[in-house]
Amino acid sequence: MASYEALFAIGEGFDAFVSHGLPAEIAAVKSVQRQLAEPGAISEATRQRVQAIEGRYHLLVAGEMWCPDCQINVTMLDHLQSTQPRVQVAVITKGRAEDDLRERLELERIPIPLVLVLDADFQLVGRFIERPQDVIAGGDAVKPDYRAGRYLESTLRDFLSIFEAAEGRVAEGV
Repeated sequence: MASYEALFAIGEGFDAFVSHGLPAEIAAVKSVQRQLAEPGAISEATRQRVQAIEGRYHLLVAGEMWCPDCQINVTMLDHLQSTQPRVQVAVITKGRAEDDLRERLELERIPIPLVLVLDADFQLVGRFIERPQDVIAGGDAVKPDYRAGRYLESTLRDFLSIFEAAEGRVAEGV
């Protein structure tokens, strides 16, 4: 069983991950990127939380380009790593995760995206599974808005909560 650090080292960057997609899947990623580039896509309060990250984090993502949740959330993680250099992302396949992570994490299956939040020493400090908590709580009623990219900031806030908990900070206004 490979270590988290070894898995991160063999993971691919975001651009390589996207290059495996079909044209419609790549178009979905580009749509999310356009949304993230819009002024106000991420609130000022959330941007301040991103800039306040003190630790270094490695986000080990199990994902596939055919997965709509991956198209949305892995694109958000790429945006995060481009705005906060203390965060790095590497993507491994679902198959690799089945082989190297399923038993270790005591999962019956690997849902994607599965994101392991690792600290600077590659110790597990949190995980994100498939969708942000706001979408999980909202159920089917919010799924169309989620698919349309209206919950991107929710994904980011979920990760910020994990980072802040690992740093012993409590998020203000959360």
